Amino acid sequence: FAKNNLSINEYLFAGKRVSFGLLAPSIFTSWVWVTTIVGSGEAGFRFGISGGLSYSLGAGLAFAAFAAIIVKIKRLMPEGVTVMDFVGVRFTPFLKDVYYIFAMLVVIYIVVEQSAGIALVFNGLFHVSFKKIAFLTVILCGGYAVWRGMRGVLYNELINFFLISVGILAFAFIILQKFDIETLHDGLRSVACDPSNRNYNPQAMNLLSKSGMMYAFSAVLIALGQLLTDPAYYMKAYIARDEKTVVRAFLAGGFICWMPAAMISSFVLGYVALSQNIDLSQAINLSIAISTNALTNNFGIEAELMFAFLVFCIGCTSIIHCLIGVQSLFTLDFYKNKLNYGATEAEKLKFGKIVALLIALLCALISISLEKVSLLTIDIFSGIFFAAPCGVILIGIWSKKVLGNVAWVSIAMGIAAGFIMWITTDDWELNYFLGIAVSFFVPLLFLSFVSFFSGSRFNFKKLLFFRPQ
Repeated sequence: FAKNNLSINEYLFAGKRVSFGLLAPSIFTSWVWVTTIVGSGEAGFRFGISGGLSYSLGAGLAFAAFAAIIVKIKRLMPEGVTVMDFVGVRFTPFLKDVYYIFAMLVVIYIVVEQSAGIALVFNGLFHVSFKKIAFLTVILCGGYAVWRGMRGVLYNELINFFLISVGILAFAFIILQKFDIETLHDGLRSVACDPSNRNYNPQAMNLLSKSGMMYAFSAVLIALGQLLTDPAYYMKAYIARDEKTVVRAFLAGGFICWMPAAMISSFVLGYVALSQNIDLSQAINLSIAISTNALTNNFGIEAELMFAFLVFCIGCTSIIHCLIGVQSLFTLDFYKNKLNYGATEAEKLKFGKIVALLIALLCALISISLEKVSLLTIDIFSGIFFAAPCGVILIGIWSKKVLGNVAWVSIAMGIAAGFIMWITTDDWELNYFLGIAVSFFVPLLFLSFVSFFSGSRFNFKKLLFFRPQ
């Protein structure tokens, strides 16, 4: 750790010379969520052989697309630190404030979901207090992020990269010692061919099932919404040694390494549950029930402890990633521009740390109330909500026209249309798919239409010569 960790350049930017060896593991561990493990298992359980592929391919392709988008934004605006800088100059200062709200909400959503996922797993395996685990996890992570800064976050993620990678492989090895490939295949075939099977699904053996393909498409849009509004990824791209490092690290960590982790989890959790013909129709959190039931019914305490430790490492790295990102927003921009224009570095750092701890406390308090709330419902709601801002960023890159205030109008239209579609569609497989798709495409199409008729051209030199205040 640098001795001068009291400067913004060291505390938040880690010297701005971060190498591939630190950045790629950081991207991998921050993109592997608790729901990557248990959620991919649920996808395999719900949709059969197409489920794991749809989940991993959808979110993996979204990250690859995000890598291209973030590089394009960096080329347009080399000194921009976050997406708020981009939308503030490309559109209006008001829209920048709107994206502050989206950034805070996506951080709260991710932190809350990770802590709730950890607590649900510990509660399901060991019957410990959900509320205590959820609360203490967030507080522990918040304290670490504020204490050590970006360099500490990167080293923590490097250590956890090895722990998580080895943990996933070891967990899969243990599972496959008892449930071999033939057993899993026979279980899937029973689900697809036997109407008396509790989880009967005629499409379970269809690699390109309709449900699976809709899920894959939804996974792309959900992931893009989460990525494009998460401030920490922009920070990590900003602190990289050069553009080549950004491209290689983002693709290696978020696509090449991440996809196998999700597919393995779907294989060893979702298909094991199907092969056991378990009835989980009454489970509030199906993804958690799949993993905990498979372990408690078939394995000893050693496997349960290994899985719990794996989930804890995964959830904590994602939480710390989010909290250092939101801390950067309030340190670099908000305090000086909104509250104290003449603020010193020490004052800005202090304010950012206080806000990060307060947000961690808020997330901890929200987490303890989610014991009986479905994580799938939270995912669908957030997917619709965060899909809408994507179109504005994409149009801001693609269009040459001045769009101004119509941008925030398009976001409001997308969110409203998405939730209306979700609520009014009866089919559960179709409602979330249509809701997310409508929320994503309404702003995109509306702004494309306005751009076509707009006569004023935007001066992109404003982005090129932007300098943080």
